[in-house]
Amino acid sequence: MLDPDIAIIRQMEDPKYDRSGARVDYIRVEFYVGKHGPFVERIEKTDDWHVQRDAIVNATAAKVRV
Repeated sequence: MLDPDIAIIRQMEDPKYDRSGARVDYIRVEFYVGKHGPFVERIEKTDDWHVQRDAIVNATAAKVRV
């Protein structure tokens, strides 16, 4: 779960291609931490990407708050 001062403003699928030409799907998340931002994080799309998203976004927010 995201901390209360985090506001996601945009979230979309963002595919990339590796050197072999294979497609790798990412979720791009744009968010604010309070009045700071916007920040962007990319999370590889897996079955539990939303859990990873929350952990990564909360970790970024913790760095911003310091």
